[in-house]
Amino acid sequence: MRRSFLTLSAAAVALMLGVVGSSNAQNNSDAISKSDVQQGFAISPIPVSQLNLKGKNHDMVGLGSYLANSSADCSGCHSFPEFLDKGNTAGSNPAGGDPFLGLPTSQGLNTQLVANFNILHYMAGGLCFGPFMARNLTPDKNGLPEGLTQDEFIKVMRTGDDVHCDNDPSDPICGLGPPTPVLQVMTWPKLHSLTDRDLKAIYLYLTALPSADPCNTVSDGCPGFSGAAALSPIYIYANTNDCPNPGPPQ
Repeated sequence: MRRSFLTLSAAAVALMLGVVGSSNAQNNSDAISKSDVQQGFAISPIPVSQLNLKGKNHDMVGLGSYLANSSADCSGCHSFPEFLDKGNTAGSNPAGGDPFLGLPTSQGLNTQLVANFNILHYMAGGLCFGPFMARNLTPDKNGLPEGLTQDEFIKVMRTGDDVHCDNDPSDPICGLGPPTPVLQVMTWPKLHSLTDRDLKAIYLYLTALPSADPCNTVSDGCPGFSGAAALSPIYIYANTNDCPNPGPPQ
């Protein structure tokens, strides 16, 4: 029986760029809006200087960041804790803090989001949704996000298939949560409607990220369900500047 895990949390961006033509048009970087690429790199919590762009299509990586960090909000579930408090120098912008703890006046109408992203654990997973734990989407030792090839990643997004656990059922995170036929927490039904190009762009952006470890591990577990936190109502991972516990609201 297939085990369920969280692969990618995202909101719908269906046909956002209106690219529904031939496969050649979908894979032609010239058709990508330069403003989307520019914004994608501008909003990436990991600065361009720290992205692995070697041998990659620059515009596709930028588009992938634009989708992953805006409408898709992959970081909202896969970066935990996502934001650090104001003054915490382990984050991207210590002067920014957690936007949920700020005021409307903290943000501008024509500026990027003011926030202190937890860049040391960006997309590294560890957040629990009941018994399910968000996966680490950063590249593994082979450079594959969550160990998935591009085709496997698209299959997950289109079908909700637990491809990672199909490939490696011995992975301890695959044993978390009740067995289900499809992924239960991530919004793959919404992502299903993205174009091939957009899914490939998100995947390429994930391959460009620096590898990272989660603050909360499988052995730490999910509060009330597994690991050391099985009998606890709260997370029990070690409290550090880059892994505050308890973390800001998420």
